[in-house]
Amino acid sequence: MKIAFYKGRTRLFNRFVSWWTSGPYSHAEAVFDGFRELSGPVLCGSSSFLDGGVRLKMIELQPDHWDVIEVPSLDGSRALDWFHAHLGAKYDVIGLLSTSCPIRQDGRRYFCNEAIGTAGGLRDAWRFNPNSFARICELLPGSKWVRGGPVA
Repeated sequence: MKIAFYKGRTRLFNRFVSWWTSGPYSHAEAVFDGFRELSGPVLCGSSSFLDGGVRLKMIELQPDHWDVIEVPSLDGSRALDWFHAHLGAKYDVIGLLSTSCPIRQDGRRYFCNEAIGTAGGLRDAWRFNPNSFARICELLPGSKWVRGGPVA
């Protein structure tokens, strides 16, 4: 499975999440449609603040806004099934904030990387924000950045 991490800073929400979580990333997408470096839109899954929650969407992963990591230990087929089963679940703003402060987690709502990690079989994915999730993905067996990656 591949995961794309958004590093764009055009929207206030993206700048806030990057600042709040102390890193370059403000959003993550599971990539289901065979990411190719110079291809057009690909099928992605996530939970989006702008889209209101869990959804599947065609997205063009422009290199100046997206870093992509391959994470073979997360099950892409299982993740796609999870996204189909959870389409429409609400976005969890409070859950995203709780990755950095002690706020109770809502098990019926998901923020971006929580949905991706849960869908791929990662236990307690709600504990990570987009930046700590990127670091966790780097540590999983066989993982490698296929485009970009955080600056050390």
